[in-house]
Parts: sequence; C-alpha cells; structure tokens
Amino acid sequence: MENYLVSYPMRFWSYFKNKNINSPDSLFYNNVRYNNDGDITNAFADYFSFVFKPSTDFDGNDECKSDCVGDLVKIENVTYDDVVLAISELKSSLTVGVDNIPSFIIKGWLEFLIYPLLVLFNLSLRTKVFPGVWKQTKIIPVFKKGDAQNCKNYRPVAILSPFSKILESIIHKKLYNQVKNLISTSQHGFIPKRSTTTNLFCLADKIISSFESGSKLDVIYTDFSKAFDSIDFGILLKKLQGIGFHGNLIDWLLSYLCKRSLYVYFNNAVSHEFTSTSGVPQGSNLVPLPFILFTNDLTCVFKYSGCLLFADDLKLFGSICSNLDSVVLQRDLDCLFKWCIDNRLHLNIEKCSVLSYTRKAQPLIHVYKINNLVLSRSNTITDLGIIFYSKLDFSQHIDTMVSKAYRRLGFLKLRTREFSSELTLKVLYCAHIRSNLEYCSIIWNPNYRNKIEIIERIQNNFLRY
Repeated sequence: MENYLVSYPMRFWSYFKNKNINSPDSLFYNNVRYNNDGDITNAFADYFSFVFKPSTDFDGNDECKSDCVGDLVKIENVTYDDVVLAISELKSSLTVGVDNIPSFIIKGWLEFLIYPLLVLFNLSLRTKVFPGVWKQTKIIPVFKKGDAQNCKNYRPVAILSPFSKILESIIHKKLYNQVKNLISTSQHGFIPKRSTTTNLFCLADKIISSFESGSKLDVIYTDFSKAFDSIDFGILLKKLQGIGFHGNLIDWLLSYLCKRSLYVYFNNAVSHEFTSTSGVPQGSNLVPLPFILFTNDLTCVFKYSGCLLFADDLKLFGSICSNLDSVVLQRDLDCLFKWCIDNRLHLNIEKCSVLSYTRKAQPLIHVYKINNLVLSRSNTITDLGIIFYSKLDFSQHIDTMVSKAYRRLGFLKLRTREFSSELTLKVLYCAHIRSNLEYCSIIWNPNYRNKIEIIERIQNNFLRY
C-alpha cells in the first residue's frame, strides 16, 4: 500500500473519500422517489441528458465569412510515430469503457497494436467517419455534496474507449500546431505555458495599474450554464469552416460529434441509452480545442473593455474614472449577451456578479445589468480558487487556505498512523497539502510576517509528526 501511494499519491484522498460514501438506496428526481437500482440508473440518465439541446444543421455549401484563403487546416494522415507517442502518453488505468479494455493492456501490447490502429485511424480520416463503437460512452454518477438521495447532487463522469482517446490525442496535436497562432491571448485554459496562475496574474496586474493611476477597476464575473454540453454542432462547424478547416476534416468532425450514444452505469445496473444532440464529449482529449475555437471570437466583440478567459470562465473588466467609463463597460456587457444569444449559449445571470477593485473610501458605484437584470455586488469573490478582496488584500484567502490545510493534515495523520515509510508520508504531504499551499502563490504571496508564520507552522507541524 505504501509503495503504491508513492507512485499514485492522488489515489490516497479519493480512496478514503469514496469509501465513506455509500450508494443511495433511493433517489429523488422530478418529485418522484425511485427505489430499485434500475429505476435509479434511468433517473440519472434522464437528468444527465436534460442538459443537451437540439443543434442547428450544418451545410458545408453555405457561404461563410472567412479571412482565410483556401483550406489552411487539414490532416493528411496518421503516422507510425504518432500512434507510438499517443499510446505511450496514455494514462495507465484499470477503468474500462464500453469495450471493457483497460488502458494498461493497450500499453502492454503496444508492439502488436500499432499497425492495426494505424490502419484504422487512417481509414477513419480517409472515409471521414469516426467509428460508431468508439462513440459509445459509459457515464458514472459521482456524488458532489449535499443530500446523497438528490439526483442534482451528482455529476456525470464519462468513460471513453482508450482507442478513441488515442486517436483524439493524435488529432488534437495535429490541429493545435496549425491553429495555435489564431487563439486569443486572453484565453488561458488548455493552452501550453498558460494556466490559472497566468490568468490571475494578468488580472492582478490590471488591478495594480488602476490603483496606481488613481482609478478603480470594475470586474464583471460571468457564469455560463453547462457551456461544454451546450455547444451547437452547426455553429461550431461553421466557425471552424471560417477559420479555414478543410472540408474533409469538417466532415470527420461532424461524424465525431454527432450521434454519440451514452448510458449510465450505477450499482451494476445499466440505464437506457440516450444521444447527445449538442456539446463536446466530456473526457475527450480533443474536446478543449474545439471549445476554445468556438469561443475565440468572443474577445472580438468587446470594443472598450478587457477580458480574460479560462476555458468557459470569463471576466470582463474596465478602468473606471467617470460615469462614461461605466457606460461603455455596460455596452460591452450588452455585446456579450447578444453574442450568447447568437451562439446559443446561456448565461446564469443570477450567478454573474460585479466586484469593484479600489482603495477609495467612497468609490463611484454603477449598476450593471444583463438583459435588464441587475448584477449582484460583493467585496470578495473566489476566482479560480483564489479569494480576491476589493482592496487586493489576500488575508481572507490565506486564513481559509491555512484552515483547509490543517484539516487535510489532520486527516493525513489519522489515516497514516500505521505507516512506516517516511518517503510515503513526504509524498502524500506534498501532493495533498503543500500543493494547495503553493497554488498560485505568486498572486497571494504575503507581505506580513504574521501571515508567513501561520503558513510555516503547517510544515513545522508535519515535520514533528
């Protein structure tokens, strides 16, 4: 056990977390209580399928506005080296999808599978058809928090075929190398050398610049509703066509996205199948890139304001010196709402909020609206895991982080009392506690000695264990 945890430290937390969660003997959904496993599984399927929306039809012959000349983005074929690299990067796992083949089997039989997969992958590209059996997806309901008998307190985790993941990984690499220069610099999600840290660093830099100029920075935090599941196939493919994707590649992507079959697996029971009519497949290695390209033109609709993205997490901001500055920020907010309507994405307006970063005692307050609904205001907000305060003071974040670290350290001590390996303890501490203390530390790095000391006490506490 201890040697295993050295190689897979993240399994420590999930093992004990899942061990304490019992499968519900009944489930409540749509004012109905279900008691047997078959009915419960079908209720999960109904709940998870509810997020999908009908997509518009795509016609590749329609005229499309494009700044590109010719077909710039294409994939000719898959090579031997592509397959070898993709399989070597595949994560070893015992989890199985519809085909009941775990990924570690594929990695172990690498030399025997390369050529058959190479033939299949190239046949798929040549015929512009993604294999239907690889589009079948097993969905596992995972409990979040709250009442375990409430269907809404579960999220779906998709288990895809490892063969599908290998091909997706190859396609992703080939596409990214061709479109990386087209991706907005405001997008920090799923992009090499960009992260939550770079996203928040850019925001902090804007806030500090506003403080230095004597103005304030109004930041509007938005919330998209089920953005990844709501992507319209027709609109997405039309955008990719506008970027310059080759017709054959468009047809292949259409086959990849459409008519995907899903079912829920729970307590050895299998639900009825349902089809995704929108969205990009969860758990796919290819998913992030189409989503980023779908939202890439969003940054172009803002004429007066700046914005930052991390996947579907959008912040819109502007430096405010007068009422006019607030008015033009509101205009860009209106443009955002219009873009959402045009692209068939829904904003959770109730969850959107405004935070004014300022050090003035009586700052200028403007009422911002989306679709005539007033956005809520607050002095603090949790942005990508970091608690921001209106005066850019991170004391609350540090206190919250330290409290969480002590709880985790206590749990670690409780569960490792019989452990004898110092290496295992060190690996677990670094994976579950120190990693949280170091997350985005460049943003909240404390200036005061008392805050530095309370963080150091955590490590001293562990060293005395």
